Amino acid sequence: MKQQATHAPLSVYMLADHLDAALAAGEDIVARGIYWRELADKADDPAEFATRQRKVADEIRGLELMLVARILKARNHALALAEYDDRFRVVGKLFASGTAILLDAVEESGDARSTDFDTGDEIIAYVRGRGLIAPDAAAIRMASDLTIDDSFMVAKRMALGPLLDMAAAFLDALDVQYDLFVEGEPVAATTRRFDLDESERVSLN
Repeated sequence: MKQQATHAPLSVYMLADHLDAALAAGEDIVARGIYWRELADKADDPAEFATRQRKVADEIRGLELMLVARILKARNHALALAEYDDRFRVVGKLFASGTAILLDAVEESGDARSTDFDTGDEIIAYVRGRGLIAPDAAAIRMASDLTIDDSFMVAKRMALGPLLDMAAAFLDALDVQYDLFVEGEPVAATTRRFDLDESERVSLN
C-alpha cells in the first residue's frame, strides 16, 4: 500500500474490503454460470446431470448470499463514511439508497419456508426468480437459459450488472481519494486485501 493509505479511517478499509469481496463474489457467480451452461450442453446421463446441476446451483446461491451480505456491510460503512468525509456524503448516501432494496433479502433468506429450493428436487423457482427464464416458464428449455450475465437478479431484487458497477465505481472513488491500492494493481481483484475481525463476518443463513 502507499504511505497515504495510513491516513484513511478504519471505515474506509472495511468499506473497501466489502466492496472488493462483493465484486469477487459477482465474478464467481458469472464463472459458475458458465460452468452450469457447459454442464447442460454436455449432459448425457440425466441422473448425474441433475445431481451436478443442483450442486452448481447451490454454489451459485451461496455466492449470491455472500454478495448480498458484503453489499449490506458495505452499505453500513458507506453511511459511516458519509458522515466522516464530506467528499463522500453524496456518493455514500446514493450507494446506501441504491442498495436498500436488498435489505429485505436478509429476512427472506433466513426463512426456510420461503427458500427457493423447497420445491422438491427442482430448481425452477430459483432460476425463474433470478430472471434466467420467463416468469411464466414451467421449465428450463435449453442450456442457453442458464446463462448468467448482468441481468441476473440478485436475491430476486436487483440486476447483477448495475450492482457490481456501483460497487466498482465506489471502490474506484475510494482509491482515488485514499490511495488504498498498490500502484499498478487492479482494483477489482478476486482476492481479499484486508482482514476482518469476527464482528465483521456475517451470514445470511
